[in-house]
Amino acid sequence: MAPAKKWVLLANYFDKTMLRNALAFRMAEDSRLGWTPHYCFVDLFYNGAYKGTYQLCEKVEVNTNRVNVPEDGWLIEIDARANENDNYFRTLHMENPFRIDWPHKTLTQYQKEQIQASLTQAETTLFGDNFTHPVDGWRKYLDEDTWVDWFLINEIAKNGDGNFYSSCYMHQDTCGKIAMGPLWDYDTCFGNNIFDAPRNPEGFYVRDAQWFARLMEDSAFVEKVRIRFSFFYTQQPIYYDFIRKTAADIRPRVDMNNSVWHTIGAQISPFLTPNATYDEDVEELVLWLQKRFEWLKNNL
Repeated sequence: MAPAKKWVLLANYFDKTMLRNALAFRMAEDSRLGWTPHYCFVDLFYNGAYKGTYQLCEKVEVNTNRVNVPEDGWLIEIDARANENDNYFRTLHMENPFRIDWPHKTLTQYQKEQIQASLTQAETTLFGDNFTHPVDGWRKYLDEDTWVDWFLINEIAKNGDGNFYSSCYMHQDTCGKIAMGPLWDYDTCFGNNIFDAPRNPEGFYVRDAQWFARLMEDSAFVEKVRIRFSFFYTQQPIYYDFIRKTAADIRPRVDMNNSVWHTIGAQISPFLTPNATYDEDVEELVLWLQKRFEWLKNNL
């Protein structure tokens, strides 16, 4: 991996397979999202004591080796948990606030106003009467390819946060447009959620998020979504092989991790799959994804 100062140890505690973040990142490798965090599974020892298996992962941040933005660019996150200590702002048609993740410490009031103006201008155009115009409509401000691919990965995963609740990143790309990504936080996706809607492999979830709901009123955008979904649909054997191979690779570590955290077969309240073995949890993930792909194929 490229040199950097900041890294993250993902515990994957709520995902007994420890595979869902890795699966989302694998799907992103087939996308047009640009940078996606790289990772490796590690055994963590602290002061000589084994503390479990973790996913050592690149942190979402701006630099040339990670999220690459122009010199005056930015990285923002839709985050319902933004508070008074964060640099955030709201727009008319987005339920949750935009939090400015970069620039952070050096952010000036002028920069904040410029970022807010960019998002507001894009939103005003998107919800305007002429929003489908190929030159002066929303495509003037949004990078269409990244919006299509981000939408599809999050809808396939039925990401509980992907309806613009949290961990939904956007950045200014090198062409000055608003690009979606990178991906982050998928341990409670792919059916691993307490709530019925994101748990059920049937039904739309991300499509109804504010900006996406409007984009789906553009027949040209919908057609690009359908065409692009066909590509991800054909990748299914690769994803199932990835799930099973990665599970086999980390399998010797699973029992070690379980000896510390006791998750396998337990009810990790309020999450799913009590009384199941690790191998059963892995196959349940595969089965859920198969059902999800088939439902989307028949309904997109």
